[in-house]
Amino acid sequence: MNGTAGLPHILVRFYTVTSVRAARYSVAWALLFIAVLYTTAPAVATFARYNLIDSLNDQSIERVEQLDWVNKWESTGLLAFDDKNNDGRLQFTPEPQTNEVDIDPDIVFLSSPEVAQLAPWVTGLVAAGGLAAALSTASGLLLVISSSIAHDVYYRIINTKASESQRVAMGRVMVGLALVVATYLGINPPGFVAQVVAFAFGLAAASFIPVIVLGIFDRRTNREGRSQAWWLA
Repeated sequence: MNGTAGLPHILVRFYTVTSVRAARYSVAWALLFIAVLYTTAPAVATFARYNLIDSLNDQSIERVEQLDWVNKWESTGLLAFDDKNNDGRLQFTPEPQTNEVDIDPDIVFLSSPEVAQLAPWVTGLVAAGGLAAALSTASGLLLVISSSIAHDVYYRIINTKASESQRVAMGRVMVGLALVVATYLGINPPGFVAQVVAFAFGLAAASFIPVIVLGIFDRRTNREGRSQAWWLA
């Protein structure tokens, strides 16, 4: 909850509303859809896992290789089989020594519509939704990065006499640098996507939330940071 409330690309959306009332109204709708998302995600994960296990576990290799979705994902290298006991059947177990099905966690969600034998447009809808969410998040984060560096760091600290055009130029440079860093981390991810997302939520909860809460409820909190550190006392 704290991580969601402190995400930069969520906070920046409140700058686009016209009044405090509109901000509160948008928060109510955002909380509703966030609640729907977070409560349905475990159910989707459970159904996806069940479909994969039911389709592959204790099935003959010949039958599995006849499935269209298996051939498609196997060609990407994200799905592989190894009949370790040479019995002609696949065993899906949690132990690496006996597990004969190697599935990359990234394909579990995307392959679910095909595993469940749903219409092809459902797969396209899932991919489009994931892409739209990624682009929306990326645009919000790029806006936060560029505005924070150009306005709060460059203009407020480094060059207080910078013109508007200079600040805009600095913002564009920071967007370019952020894209380079994001591209590198996308090609060489530091961990599984769930680990990276959990780290982002934890970082947002540990950094932005204390500042937001103190800024709202503690009058001693100010720009210079002279608030008494009562939580360390």
